[in-house]
Amino acid sequence: MDLFKGVVLSIIVLLHVVIVGKNDVGDPAPYVQAIYLGLIGFFIISGYFFKPGRGFKENMRRRIKILFLALMISAIGMSLISFAWCSIWGQPTDLDDLLLCLKRAFCCERIDVNYGDPVPWAICGFSAGYYFLWVVLGACVLFYAVADYIRDDWRKGAAAVAVLLAVTIAYRELFTITLPGFLNLSPIAAVFMIAGMYLAKFDLAGRIESAGVRSKKFWAAFIGCTAGAFAMVYALPPTINFEYMSFGDYGGYSAIPYVVEGVLVFIMLYFLFFFLSKVPFISHIFSEIGKHTMGILLLHIFVAKMILAPFITFDDVVSITGDFNGPLRIVMAFVTLILSYLICAYGPAIIKRLRAKE
Repeated sequence: MDLFKGVVLSIIVLLHVVIVGKNDVGDPAPYVQAIYLGLIGFFIISGYFFKPGRGFKENMRRRIKILFLALMISAIGMSLISFAWCSIWGQPTDLDDLLLCLKRAFCCERIDVNYGDPVPWAICGFSAGYYFLWVVLGACVLFYAVADYIRDDWRKGAAAVAVLLAVTIAYRELFTITLPGFLNLSPIAAVFMIAGMYLAKFDLAGRIESAGVRSKKFWAAFIGCTAGAFAMVYALPPTINFEYMSFGDYGGYSAIPYVVEGVLVFIMLYFLFFFLSKVPFISHIFSEIGKHTMGILLLHIFVAKMILAPFITFDDVVSITGDFNGPLRIVMAFVTLILSYLICAYGPAIIKRLRAKE
């Protein structure tokens, strides 16, 4: 699971490096959409590691302590760093833009705004994907409220999934606005958590690992799952606009195949990463990354902002890097990646020293 988390998030970060070398990204290919579904797998992982018996209050206390505090610190701290970074590269950012960036970080920029309507972009926060962590926090409330009651009864679980999907479909069909904290996405995220809980009960990881990569059964299951996942992704493209409740071409009803695709891609990737775990050096690197899931999720948001900041043009104002060609853009992106790493690697130590405590 650590390897799974490390590889998926690293792919997302590297995709941002590639994006800056292109002037027109266009609609993503189906295989890119399948890779994006790997990020949705983090909801499944949250359910996979559910420990029954703790109760709703204890589970939420643990989640709030980690998620909410991290969101508060990162939303403010990373916004200030990206504001300074954009200023260095000549982006037309000011204090009003910083306030807009903070508003977006706290998921308040799309309240009472239709999904298809544009909203003012915060130049120093244009790629801040904090919505994902807010959705996790909201989904935990729904998931922990029912998890202990449905874990040992698949019929109750199926009923809970049906209700949550019905709420998701109804909201997408009847309303066009985003709720504060993207609470409108919490029901479908909770569905993925429930799926993860049942995959753990089925002992997915244990079954795959016990089969082993030398087993015909292992490869038959992997090929079958991969073929099913890509067939569905090509037949019913899931899109990559999860935050806009865009699950496919059929409005809210696309949420049903979207969930199936997400679970299939999760299982497919687990097969793939279990095979990758047999490669010592690579598996060690990504497993270390995956051990720090929260930090890497926040790092993804931070790096995405830092990498893209110098290259985006706003209001016909071209930044210093506006004339950079493809190769120079890639070089600049990797330089930014290194700088981002140094900030994240040594920033906590500096803060600890200043505060003289952990």
